Amino acid sequence: MRDDVKDAVLNCVKFAVTKGTQSGRHIAPLTAKIAQDMKLVGYDEDSIFLDDVNVTLPGWFRPSKRWDITAFEGGVLVAAIELKSINGSFGKNANNRVEEALGSASDVEYATHNHLLEPNDLPPNFGYALLIRKTPESTRPSRIGAKSRYAFDKEFENTSYVDRFTILGKRLLRERIYQAVWVAVVDLENEVVEEPDPLMTYDKFIAHLKGWIDVVRA
Repeated sequence: MRDDVKDAVLNCVKFAVTKGTQSGRHIAPLTAKIAQDMKLVGYDEDSIFLDDVNVTLPGWFRPSKRWDITAFEGGVLVAAIELKSINGSFGKNANNRVEEALGSASDVEYATHNHLLEPNDLPPNFGYALLIRKTPESTRPSRIGAKSRYAFDKEFENTSYVDRFTILGKRLLRERIYQAVWVAVVDLENEVVEEPDPLMTYDKFIAHLKGWIDVVRA
């Protein structure tokens, strides 16, 4: 990971920890960095949006959803990216992050299929990025506490929250729920940013976005 990307990630998580995430301002340094890299790999600068009406997309199960970054080609949506962080209270918040990721993807997919976006033979590419703060709670392996009449997926047994979010990211990518996925683990105390899986690095995230604009323009 480049130093400028690492610095943007650290700034996002520091802001979230000290001032909270409600305003969405904590993620601004990283959205700006991703938009800059999208421009470098071929997206038109004037067609990349981080704010205004262009980042709010129609939903199917709700009226609309505000994405963090959108990009257009010839007036047609070609990419939309969601950035999230989780910094504490993992036992309370982890399932919320999973449900948000799946809900946003499902909602916009149905909106696309039901022609609420511009007509396009190639559907947009959707990206998802998740920053996970490294703490004793997020890195400690634990058993699945819930009881059920059914057996749980054994891949989740004795895993940490970092492990579970890594599994989430890999499955989102494998099932093509999102076409670009990046997962980063952030150690604020030591100012280290780790990427727990080689399939979900920042470089691959940008490469997926580059590949799609190349396909659209081919």
